[in-house]
Amino acid sequence: MIKKKLKAETITEYNRSYFVSHNLDLQESRLKKAYGMILEEKPGFLLDIGCGKGDFSSLLIKDGWKVWGTDLDSSIVCDASGKGLNAVVADVAEGLPFEGGFFDCVFAGEIVEHLVDTDFFIKEVYRVLKKGGSVIITTPNLASFENRIRILLGIYPIWVSYSLEGVGHIRAYTPRALKKQLMEHGFTVEKHKGNWVPFIPQRFADDVKYPLLAITGDLFPNLSMDIIIKARKN
Repeated sequence: MIKKKLKAETITEYNRSYFVSHNLDLQESRLKKAYGMILEEKPGFLLDIGCGKGDFSSLLIKDGWKVWGTDLDSSIVCDASGKGLNAVVADVAEGLPFEGGFFDCVFAGEIVEHLVDTDFFIKEVYRVLKKGGSVIITTPNLASFENRIRILLGIYPIWVSYSLEGVGHIRAYTPRALKKQLMEHGFTVEKHKGNWVPFIPQRFADDVKYPLLAITGDLFPNLSMDIIIKARKN
């Protein structure tokens, strides 16, 4: 038990130091598509897990949402609070510091791949959602077109780490695996989209430079670089 606790603290510290200087690019199709999924809901109480400096959620506040946020670093949380979020410092690996059934919607963008106990995390998301509430989860796709080619050629897949380095991903999902896990915890999966399909390696092209690539994520979500899932609490 002691060994596991020390490992979890190491992961948390790594993520805190890595993401303290990270800035979102709101032109990413991942964020645009997640934003569209949230706007399908009636504005209410929303939790942005890993809210960063609040750039994404501040858009939702303008659309009538009351937004809470969590992140690992106090300076980041301070920035988010300045943009209208009710932001708190919290390590979601240890739980969400909110009462059950409080939120109408939860957004967890690029979070689950950083966690050891993903079942616990999804249980916590389920707990804090109201009955009928929705969750939008985004995470890198282990089975993206580029990764399928890389593995076929014996090259290690992108956005997956075998040690705690780089972006710090310690879990890897396929769309089917994420849907299965959500359903096992009482969610009904309603939508699955991809951000864009890396037919060209990501070092040469992306959806910010070439926005039309976002269409490929709608046509071939199972091959996309990122998974975007919307599910509802039963």
